[in-house]
Amino acid sequence: MRKNLKKQKCKFKQEKGITLIALSVTIIILIILAGITIDGVFGDDGLLKQARNSKDKTTNLIISEEGKMNNIEQEYKNMMDEDSKIDIPFEPKPTPEPPTGGTAMSSMKNGIIEIKWLEGNTYNVTDTPNPPQTKTISNGTMQLVKYNSSSKTWVAGTEYSYVKGTGSSDNTKSKWANAKVTINNIDSYFVWIPRYAYRIIYFDSAESKKAYQEGTLTETDAVANKKIIGYSDSRGIVDASGKKISGVTSTTKTMVSEDYFMAHPAFINDVNAGGWSSELTGIWVGKYESARSDANGTTTGSATTIKVQPGQTSFRNTTIGNMYTYSKAYSTDLKSHMLKNSEWGAVAYLTESTYGRNGTEIGFNTNSKYLTGGGTGTAYVDSNKLQSSTGNEYGIYDLRGGACEYVASYYNGSSSLSKGSSFASQGGSSNEYAITYTGTSVTTSYKYGDATYETKSWHSDDAYFAWSGNPFFTRGGYYSDGSSNTGVFYFSSNNRWKSRRLLISLGPSSVMWRLLSGTK
Repeated sequence: MRKNLKKQKCKFKQEKGITLIALSVTIIILIILAGITIDGVFGDDGLLKQARNSKDKTTNLIISEEGKMNNIEQEYKNMMDEDSKIDIPFEPKPTPEPPTGGTAMSSMKNGIIEIKWLEGNTYNVTDTPNPPQTKTISNGTMQLVKYNSSSKTWVAGTEYSYVKGTGSSDNTKSKWANAKVTINNIDSYFVWIPRYAYRIIYFDSAESKKAYQEGTLTETDAVANKKIIGYSDSRGIVDASGKKISGVTSTTKTMVSEDYFMAHPAFINDVNAGGWSSELTGIWVGKYESARSDANGTTTGSATTIKVQPGQTSFRNTTIGNMYTYSKAYSTDLKSHMLKNSEWGAVAYLTESTYGRNGTEIGFNTNSKYLTGGGTGTAYVDSNKLQSSTGNEYGIYDLRGGACEYVASYYNGSSSLSKGSSFASQGGSSNEYAITYTGTSVTTSYKYGDATYETKSWHSDDAYFAWSGNPFFTRGGYYSDGSSNTGVFYFSSNNRWKSRRLLISLGPSSVMWRLLSGTK
C-alpha cells in the first residue's frame, strides 16, 4: 500500500514537472512573441514610427498643397490685376440709345481721333493692322511696292509700318503700305488703309488737348475737371456724362471695346452708313489726284481713261456723272469707283490720328497747274513730303489744295441732280457706290465717320453742307483757296458742270481707291 502510494506520488511529481516546463516554454514563447510585437510597434521600423512618418508626410503634403493653392489664388489675383489681367476678347454689341439732355458742346475744334485696329474682317480689336491685300486682275497686274531712295522710284517689294506718334508733335515715321496697279501698260499708285475702329474725344481747349496727348492729363481727370466736353463714339455724339447732345442725330452703332470705339463705316457691311456689301479688311486709296491716261506734266490730255501718278495735270473739266462712270470703268475686277464721303472720312481720320500726322495739318498743294504731288517729276519727295498723309513718300497726297474733289455723295431731296444722273436721283437710296443724305443740316444729317459734323471746323477748315441748289459734296479745296477753304476736313457743295478730281475705291475684296474730281 505504501509502495503504491509512493508510485502515485512519483507519478504526481512527474505530471507536475511537465506542466511547469510547458508553462516555462509558453512564457518564453510569449516573451519572444511579445518582443517581436513590441519591436514591430516601437522599433525603428515599427508601426508607431511608421504612423508618425505617415502623419508627418500627410502634414507636409497638406502644407504643400495649401501653399500651392495659395500660389494659385495669388496668381489668379495677379492675372485679374489691372496691370496684368487676362485679355478676353470683347464681344461686339450694339450700344443702347444714350439718355437725352446732354449740354450742347460750344466747340468741337479741340478734338482727338483715337484708332484701334480690327482683325481681319471682324470686330475684334488687335495690336497689328491688317496686312495689305492684292488681287489678280484680268487686264493687268497689282503688286506691293516700296520706295527706292537712290533711284527715286517705286520697286516691287513689301515695306510698311503703321507707327504710332507720341506727344503732340507731328508724326512722319509711319509708312503706309503702297501698291502699283498696271493696266494696259499704264501704272497707277495706291495706299492701303487697314480696317479700324475709332472714337473722338473733344476737349475744352487746345491746352487740355495737348496735355492729354503728352500724357500729363488722364481721361479720368479730364472728365472730373471738365476738360473733356464730349465724345463721338458708338453712342453717337454725347457730352462728357454720356448724354446725347440736344438736336444732334445719333444712331446706335456697334461697340467694339469697353470704351465705346466703333468700326469705321467705310469697312462695314452697311451701305446706308457708307460701307459695302460685305465686311472689308481695308481699302486701297489713290495716292494722288487722278489724271487722264494720256496726261503729262504740261498737258491735261483728252483720254477718258485714267491713271494715278505724281507730276501729272489732274483730270478736270467734265461732269461729276462722267467722273463716276470713268471711275467704275477703270477696273471691274477691282470694283473701282469714285470715293464716297465715308471713304474720304476713313483717310482723313487715319491721317489725323497718331498713326498719321498726329493732329498736325498736312501741307498745302498750291501748284497753279494742278500738278499731282505738288509739282513735276519727283517734287513730291524732293520738296513736298509734308503734303502727304504721313509726312513722307509713303502717304496720300493732294488731300489739301490742288483740284477740289467731288465725292459720290449727295443730297437726295434736290431736283438739280442732272450732272450726276449716273448715280444720283431725287429720292434715291444709298448703295455700294454712292451715299445719299436726306437733309441739308450738318447737325442732323451727317453720317458718322464722314468727316463733316464730327470734325467740323478742325484746323479752321470751313464747312458748307449740301443743299437743293448744290446737292453734291466737294472735299479738299483748291490750290488758289485760302487756308480755311482747304484741308482734309474742309467740305462744301456744288452743282457745276466741270469737275476736278475723281476718287476710286476697290471692293468688296478689301480693296478701294480714289481718283479725283472737282469743280471750278
